[in-house]
Order: sequence, then C-alpha cells, then structure tokens
Amino acid sequence: MAILFPDDAIARRWNGALQARLRRAPLEKFLRARAIVPAPVGVAQDSDNLVRATVLIVDAGLTLYFENRSEALAAPQREIVGHMACLVSRSLAELISNPPVWRVVALVSTARLLSPWIGLNAAAMASAASARHFQQGLPNGASATDAQVSRGASAAIGRDCAKSMAQVSAVIAMCLTYSRKMDYASA
Repeated sequence: MAILFPDDAIARRWNGALQARLRRAPLEKFLRARAIVPAPVGVAQDSDNLVRATVLIVDAGLTLYFENRSEALAAPQREIVGHMACLVSRSLAELISNPPVWRVVALVSTARLLSPWIGLNAAAMASAASARHFQQGLPNGASATDAQVSRGASAAIGRDCAKSMAQVSAVIAMCLTYSRKMDYASA
C-alpha cells in the first residue's frame, strides 16, 4: 500500500477550493433555510446566490413596510430600495470574500426588486443610477443607518439569525417610512 501526495500546485488549488467552499457555506445555508435553491456550481454561482440573498433581505423590508399600507412605492422610496440593495450586496460580497462582485449583484437585485413597481426597463435604469450614486458616495463614508443595515445583513447570513434578519428588515422599512414622510413634507 502506498500513499500518494499531490504536488504543491495541486495541493494549493485544492486548499483554495476548500477555502472558497467554506466562505460560501453560510450563504448557501441561509438560502436553503428559506427554501431557496442555491445557484448551481459555475462562474456565476457567487453572484447568483448573492442576488438571491440580497433580494430576500431587501424584500423582507419592503414586505414589512407595506404590511398595513395600500399606497404604491414613491419615487424617493425607489432610490432607497436601490441604496439598500447596494448596501446589502456590498456587505454580503465582503462576507464571502468576493468584494468586486457587489456592483453586479446590486444592479440585478435592484432591477428585480423595482420591476414589479415600475417595469423592467425603468427598473434597469433606476438600478444603474442607484449603483452609480452609491459608488460615488463611498468615499464620504456610511451613515449610522447604512452601517446598521450592513452589519445586520452580514449577521443574518453569517449567523443565520432570525433576529438579525428581523432587525435589518425593520431598519429597511424604517428608511422607507422616513423617505415617504420626507416626500409628503416636500410636496
């Protein structure tokens, strides 16, 4: 009987694949716990799973906001939805150690979230504008609310904690409420 050891290049590749798998595991567990099938293995696996998680988190905030309301999503609220999708996608991309993918995830997530309200073409344009504004605002730093959403989204995935999911949903709903009040005040 003999034991074969792989050469250094193969061992590094195996170790890298294992590390990537371990980083993705909490995200996939989070999706499965909510009856969402994770994306199949492939080039777009990370971004597809991040889109699913981002839409789920931001949509939970939208659902909470619209719980006892009948009005539609106002224009300032669309910007808030885009901003929240950017925040969540950025924090989740950092959580799985794939920060460059946040922008693609934010674009797709925002379009998915807004398309029922304003149609796919308008949602795609609003999505691009949201990502551009978010990226331009990055050097200025995040507000306390932004930090709360980012931490809450990371905690909801990293610990798969229902309490963290409820908290981040409540903060998103609060932001939507505040933007609606500001819209009424300016009218």
